[in-house]
Amino acid sequence: MIYPSFYFDTNRSVDLICMGRVAVDLYAEQIGVSLSDAQSFKKYLGGCAGNIAVGAARLGLKCMMFSCVGHDEMGHFLKNELHAEGVNTDLLQTTEHHLTGLVLLGIKPPHEFPLMFYRTDCADMQIKPQQISQSVLEQAKAILITGTGLSTDTMLQTTEEVIQCARKAETAVVLDLDYRPVLWGLTALGDGETRYRHSQKVSKIYQRILSLCDLIVGTEEEICIAGGCEEVYDALEKIRELTQAPVVIKRGEKGCEVHFANGSQCLQSKPFPVEVLNVLGAGDGFMAGLLSALLQGKSWEAATTYANASGALVVTRHGCAPAIPYKEELDYFIQHFDDDPQIWKSAYLLHLHQKHNQHNSPILIKNPQGFNRGLNAIVTLEPLSQGMSFRSIKLDAGQNYLFNEHYEFAALLMTGKVIFHYGQQSQHVARYDYFSQEPIVLHCPAGQRASVDALTDCEILLIETENHASFAPLLFNQPNLVELDNRGKDILDDSSYRIVRTVFDKRNRPESNLVVGEIITFQGRWSSYPSHYHDQPEIYHYRFSEPQGYAFGENGKEVLRIENYDTYQIANGQTHAHCVAPGYALYTLWFIRHLKDNPYTTPTFIKEHEWTRTHKANNRVWKKGLGRHGNQPTPRPHDLFAESSLSSNTGSREHVAGSREQDGSQSLKK
Repeated sequence: MIYPSFYFDTNRSVDLICMGRVAVDLYAEQIGVSLSDAQSFKKYLGGCAGNIAVGAARLGLKCMMFSCVGHDEMGHFLKNELHAEGVNTDLLQTTEHHLTGLVLLGIKPPHEFPLMFYRTDCADMQIKPQQISQSVLEQAKAILITGTGLSTDTMLQTTEEVIQCARKAETAVVLDLDYRPVLWGLTALGDGETRYRHSQKVSKIYQRILSLCDLIVGTEEEICIAGGCEEVYDALEKIRELTQAPVVIKRGEKGCEVHFANGSQCLQSKPFPVEVLNVLGAGDGFMAGLLSALLQGKSWEAATTYANASGALVVTRHGCAPAIPYKEELDYFIQHFDDDPQIWKSAYLLHLHQKHNQHNSPILIKNPQGFNRGLNAIVTLEPLSQGMSFRSIKLDAGQNYLFNEHYEFAALLMTGKVIFHYGQQSQHVARYDYFSQEPIVLHCPAGQRASVDALTDCEILLIETENHASFAPLLFNQPNLVELDNRGKDILDDSSYRIVRTVFDKRNRPESNLVVGEIITFQGRWSSYPSHYHDQPEIYHYRFSEPQGYAFGENGKEVLRIENYDTYQIANGQTHAHCVAPGYALYTLWFIRHLKDNPYTTPTFIKEHEWTRTHKANNRVWKKGLGRHGNQPTPRPHDLFAESSLSSNTGSREHVAGSREQDGSQSLKK
């Protein structure tokens, strides 16, 4: 079937200008709870136009953002996010008199997705037509406008003037109907979830610009409001009286329809049914996919396939803009979906997403300023994640924290004096130096009520995972840790000598889904070496002896610069090791989640480097003046961070464990 073409000037240097909403989305990290019960939120770039700009850029378009942010911290955040995503911000205005818009969003699948808009007279509703020049419009193939920009008198006037300028410049005008009744004053201020409310006034405003648009896109409810009719196809007929532009109807899990003028047959595009986590943002992912294909000259069939697939991937993930796929992963998803409808769950697809998302990558999470008082979410427990959540809890003296009974958890005391309450027990413990002192960890099964009282200011690192198995709660400290090792000592001039403290694993907690431990890496040394990998997901969290300390880490073939308070997520069987800069000692908390029927026991070492694990390596390595097989020891450099003070606390078990390491036996290695 041959469908009418979507016309635009192919010789222009800018693919798309996105005009309208750009705000901060604050997404509840707890799935299945109301906004009132949410305990923490994840901050993302949001807003219809902002999301589409990011998504279209990820899919290969040259995009510009025409909007406004406040001269505030949230505005700075949005501008930085757009820069990181490759979106041009030359048209992004700043105002000192209006705040950047905020939205609170919750996820209660499959049917409830509460959201609250904080947008009263916000920054992105302040743009003026004179802020975009005719010459800029003449460089663009298309401009996207969104329905929220019609909801106030001043923005309606701005939008109409910009459309007229775009038509004069022969720039294609795309309308995303983007209907939010609350933003038109049709619902209570707190009711952002309602997606449709009939209003003849709103319908008449939409109809003022329909004839000026070259492409119109909306959900069935949005088509109804634009057409002023309660039935979608009646509304479509009304729209067709006003415009000859193609009309795309988004139908969710049923795919989409494209309706053309002049009697052309309707195009019905195939859907990509997936399990829904979050419907919010699906339409923006859809539009990004649609426009990325159309503006690169692809057919309507290809464009709607891209649109449906992009929207499908978004609904399986947390957030809107961060969930939109990149071209490589979208192509992979489309190519393999028919053979494997569960491909959206695949680790490789997640790897493709993470590979491109380096600026705010789930692989390496940056917290350069450390953590605030209270609860700080670092890694969330969600589909396609590591299967573990990770948080920092910083309490003031006198405060209390109640742990979540829904999950197995390990609460590791970093610093401070606290009382752990669990079962019928209360344990007073203290830790002041995590470099020199062994770990103190409260480990509890799901269903166990437990809490902590802070006797002094303190910090606790909290690891949670799902587990239905029953086992006794237990406080781990120096006497009952499973293993304390001097790894790599007296091998290759101690170049990978480090202290490993394994708190628990399958040997002493067989019912647990976790392995938890710490590593102390001396200045200038390697750790987690030789390079190794395993199927089970793992997370490293780093602290340095001085805040400016750094290291370099291996993530497969990629190199990561590791800095204070960084958190590194290891998945997809990536090889991993790291090397610390001279002058700085490194503390690492490491934890692993067992897979079903595939628990973590030992890693697989890269074969060509495995020879470096034993004392025999000392006879093979090249040394100055002795040749490749010289066997005379060379003096070890003085460690800035004193090894003796760290080693003195590890007791007799270290010698035994260290000997086992040097013999090359298969203990649990880090």
